[in-house]
Amino acid sequence: MRRLLACLALALVVILARPASAGFDPTLEFHAIETPHFRVTYYTGLEEVAQHVASTAESIYDDMTKVMGHVPEADKTEIVLTDTAESANGSATALPYNALRLLVTAPEDMSPLGDVDDWFLELVTHEFTHILHTDNIHGIPVLVNRIIGKQFAPNQIQPRWILEGLAVYQESERTSGGRLRSSQWDMYMRADVLEDNVAGLDQISNSVRRWPQGNLWYLYGSHFIQWIQGVYGPSTFPRVSRDYGAQVIPWGMQRSIRRITGKTYDELYPAWIKSMQQAYGAQADAIRKAGLREGRQLTFHGQDARYPRWIPKGAWPEHQGGLLYYREDQHDRPGLYAVDLTRDESGAVVAVDPKQRHPIARVTVPSYASFQPDGGVVFGGTEVYRNVFSYNDLERMAPGATSRFGTPDGGRERMTEPALRASDPAVSPDGRRIVFTQNHAGTRTIHIADLVDGHLENIEPLVSTPVLEQSFTPRWSPDGTHVAYSTWRQGGYRDIRYVDVRARSWRMLTTDRAIDGAPAFTPDGKWLLFHSDRTGIMNVYAHELATGVTKQVTNVINGAYMPDVSPDGKTLAYIGYTKKGFDLFAMPLDLAGAPDAAPAVDDRPEPPKIEQRRWPTKRYRPWRTLVPRTFDVSVAPGYFGQSVGVTMTGADISGLHGVGLSTTTELARPYVQGALSYSYIGLPVDFGASVYRNVVPRTDYTVGDYKPTVMQETIGVSTSLGYTLPRAYDSQGFTISHSIGRVGADLPLPADKVDPFATPTFFQRGLQSSIHLGYSYTNAERYLWSVGAERGFAFAVGFDWTNPALGSDFTGFATNADFTTYFKMPWLNHHSLALHAGGGTSGGNIPGRNAFFVSGFVDLPIIDVIRNQQIQGGVVLRGYPLNSLSGRSYLLTNAEYRFPIVNIDRGDSTLPIFLNRITGAAFTDYGSAFDIFSNANFKTGVGGELWFDFTLGYIQSFTFRTGLAQGLASRGITKPYFVAAVPF
Repeated sequence: MRRLLACLALALVVILARPASAGFDPTLEFHAIETPHFRVTYYTGLEEVAQHVASTAESIYDDMTKVMGHVPEADKTEIVLTDTAESANGSATALPYNALRLLVTAPEDMSPLGDVDDWFLELVTHEFTHILHTDNIHGIPVLVNRIIGKQFAPNQIQPRWILEGLAVYQESERTSGGRLRSSQWDMYMRADVLEDNVAGLDQISNSVRRWPQGNLWYLYGSHFIQWIQGVYGPSTFPRVSRDYGAQVIPWGMQRSIRRITGKTYDELYPAWIKSMQQAYGAQADAIRKAGLREGRQLTFHGQDARYPRWIPKGAWPEHQGGLLYYREDQHDRPGLYAVDLTRDESGAVVAVDPKQRHPIARVTVPSYASFQPDGGVVFGGTEVYRNVFSYNDLERMAPGATSRFGTPDGGRERMTEPALRASDPAVSPDGRRIVFTQNHAGTRTIHIADLVDGHLENIEPLVSTPVLEQSFTPRWSPDGTHVAYSTWRQGGYRDIRYVDVRARSWRMLTTDRAIDGAPAFTPDGKWLLFHSDRTGIMNVYAHELATGVTKQVTNVINGAYMPDVSPDGKTLAYIGYTKKGFDLFAMPLDLAGAPDAAPAVDDRPEPPKIEQRRWPTKRYRPWRTLVPRTFDVSVAPGYFGQSVGVTMTGADISGLHGVGLSTTTELARPYVQGALSYSYIGLPVDFGASVYRNVVPRTDYTVGDYKPTVMQETIGVSTSLGYTLPRAYDSQGFTISHSIGRVGADLPLPADKVDPFATPTFFQRGLQSSIHLGYSYTNAERYLWSVGAERGFAFAVGFDWTNPALGSDFTGFATNADFTTYFKMPWLNHHSLALHAGGGTSGGNIPGRNAFFVSGFVDLPIIDVIRNQQIQGGVVLRGYPLNSLSGRSYLLTNAEYRFPIVNIDRGDSTLPIFLNRITGAAFTDYGSAFDIFSNANFKTGVGGELWFDFTLGYIQSFTFRTGLAQGLASRGITKPYFVAAVPF
């Protein structure tokens, strides 16, 4: 009894332990608002947003259910609001209940989501479309869900372009904004069509690496569905959704569209592309006829480029006359880069040497930078706040800093704490003040502060900002008396505001439904340049501050963004666009010869009316959504043939609580075994607990020649605490857990088999109490086009201890550690070397002999691999029989040289199988498992592999490896294999 009490006391200590920082912010309290059709859950500080979302959702409910042709059976749709990141996003699912999860941050400066009359109207409309689409379930699927719970939604099992395209279409139809009215969205599509880069139906049905990656689903899907609705009528997709929602066999979406339109998607797609070619061809001809005015393309990396800044005199002498800009090309680290320019005899910028890019500051978000008079640079970064929230802050690079890119703190310092959520910094010409934007609870305000010794003092609002208004990209006038910035206001107005800093008065330089942004002054302060899509295509404009005259500087086919004028006033740098994405452009600046700008044309409908109400709030109760409703059944090899596993899980809508119930049954010997678990992240650490029973066969019980297989039973309780320490460029994790269990079994002693002269042997039975400690760290980096990680390292160590001091009948320990490091090869892009070293040792009677083994991959049936997602790890000793080496200790090293071969990104129409790419690896493994090191028999295996990256079922990624391994030591074999495994 005393041992049992000691175990329970230890478990209590583990539960009540309190590290200093939070797994979730425990100061936040959740609340709920109930309306006739929705339940909105939110936490402290989001009250105003929650009220607005509740009113918005109720205001659109009747219209949305009518146009989508479906009314949910459930009484209320759950909505949860969080403000954990600086990104605008949301998600929706109809399984196991209708739920929307929304981030409250509004779209950032260059987001294609930014053309809205009300961000929350667009967001709720988009996500509620998903609910009405996927909840549209009829026929046999309804009967299935009545039996097993709501687990089967046919409309959720189809290509993402249908799901997201329909939602983007509705967000645009039901509001006066939306992506289908966005000039940036139109530019993405126009460039693909005119530059012969149209994606195939197979590519938009799966995941691809080409630009704009996942946005292809939204982009092509919305334009394609808009065309289909226009040709066949607005009821087309509601009818398609109802038809497909009754299908039992998934992936038959071609049949559903044919029943409604008489044609399949394969037949409709070419006709839509042809219509786009005609429309965009005519638009491009009209632009050319008016006279192109565009710059020379300086960079050719594509993907993302933003915020060009001419490097002022004295900042970096080695880059005088060059440009600083944000670059993320998906081949290397994102960050601020400087490029050196070459000019022709007239002084016009003509080129950037593609090899002469100079990394200045590593950042993880698009960064807006500003130079200080002393040559330093202030820019936007990001950091993790309270271990949960990824928020913006400001950083400073001192003049002459040398270690600019290799480490996060090399030559740089943070100026703000992430709780301030500051971004878009602009330093005054005299270096004494700074303006910046600040994001909080869906509102982005503009502030000014004194800049003293690299720190901000006397922070105050520059302009009063109403709730839900947005501020972007402020710039100082050359004389330091005014600030111009872009502001979004209710009703969809994105305009340029001009502020007198001394008087704190302001005036609007533009007032229309065009997207006007990124203001920049000419060096003499007479003109303010900005980008605007007032013609339907984004171009650079110049506004003369004294006269109010506005001129159109560029006239491009794709788009021109973010102007910046060289210190001599002769050259304009801007961000342009091609089918590959965004790049730097430059052109001579001739304001005198630029034509007057045409007025903005507003042909948009009136924004829908939202009836704002004040809804009563209640204390949040998690039990309503915590009940397990997600079920999973798997069939896998067991100890006596096949076993069947059933898992039920549930989580409340806030994500704080989680419960699970799992059972495993051996079909040949149906012993009852399983686990009941609970997790909670509302403490300063993540807490988990479970109660379990498992049964395993043992053969180490003998009485003479009698050696029966005995079923060992373990019944126990485990508790655990997890604590993560994520940061911008690395992450650490800590775990501590305790388990207590009674180990026993029925020991048969048949009289006819007992030898009275034999000494029986017994396996250990009794009370087992163990503690586990774990630590991990990683700063490994990989990019979109990488073959595994390419830079950095990862380390993990674990220690398990069983001892009578813990109340246990057993004594033992086991510890192991792994270290992996990655090197990017300098000779070819994305060739890398991955090195791993791991080892462990154990002792005592728990875990006992043969605690470790090293061997190659396990051969599994491909059907089981796909069905049960049986994906293996990459740390193995290849070229030897399975479990050929075992012992109390082990050492294992691995070296893999990885390289790309070909990117394919092709499939067959809308079928749910898609080959992404083929890569390769050559490897050497060396290691052994042993009881005594002096007796270790180390073995070497070598070989090569081809890796095939597949997307199956539209969303599930698999890396299948086919390889040939050769063991070079005794017992080595020539082993071909085909497995699904992740790289180490």
